[in-house]
Amino acid sequence: MSTVDYLNVSIHGYACEVFVNRAPILRTPVDAPYTAIPSVSEWLVSGDNEIAVRVDAIAPPGAIVDPLSPRRLIVQRCVGPLGEIVPAGEDVPIDGLTWAPLPDDPPPTLPLRIAYEFRLPRGPTWAWQTATPMKLDAATTAELLMFLDALHADLSLGDIPGLLSRLRIKFAELAPLYGMTPAAARAGLQEQFTELAKDNAWTVEPLRPDDIVLHLCCDGRVVEPRTRDDQPVLRGQAADGNAWSLPVFISRIDGMFEVVR
Repeated sequence: MSTVDYLNVSIHGYACEVFVNRAPILRTPVDAPYTAIPSVSEWLVSGDNEIAVRVDAIAPPGAIVDPLSPRRLIVQRCVGPLGEIVPAGEDVPIDGLTWAPLPDDPPPTLPLRIAYEFRLPRGPTWAWQTATPMKLDAATTAELLMFLDALHADLSLGDIPGLLSRLRIKFAELAPLYGMTPAAARAGLQEQFTELAKDNAWTVEPLRPDDIVLHLCCDGRVVEPRTRDDQPVLRGQAADGNAWSLPVFISRIDGMFEVVR
């Protein structure tokens, strides 16, 4: 049976960002309990791996008053069967980290980084691992904004095949991880976007360069564009009224920008 690696995250009372091999996986609010089980197989590599949490803010003691949801920071790495949801409480952690400072401990200096490492046997080498490291100088930033503008134009014009043609590396690498062929993964995403844009009754948020923040990660080999209020830059409202978004991670492969995740 095929399996997938995922994180079992349970955080309350801490504003955090969780990373796998320096790739951002999720962010948590300081003022509400947060649980998630994101798959992370596509960010794991052969040999040395690292899972890290950056704590940016801590809720004051009086803000955590629910005895059923105390302050906590737990990130566990688990493996589960592909295509199945493990019932709550039945995850089998392989490893992970827990941060639980004692009440009398002095407050830490923020941001605080907590991490642990583990090794994995030989597996695929991802395109982002060998991508050219980037520096966000003026020329690179301008080129990245042009690339994002091309993605946005495909969405705005409803040219979904054109958009999907720019995701070839993502399909090639992720589809086998999740039991699909690249062609099947592409067809599935095209079907989703066709439904989102049904009767052309959807919206695509404008792409505003002054609202884009480019986050370098994975030792400069990957960039994640987000808005200043921490949303994916490619987003809008679907025909059914629900919000949609397309997060993208971009690398420079053979001199060209490509969507790798």
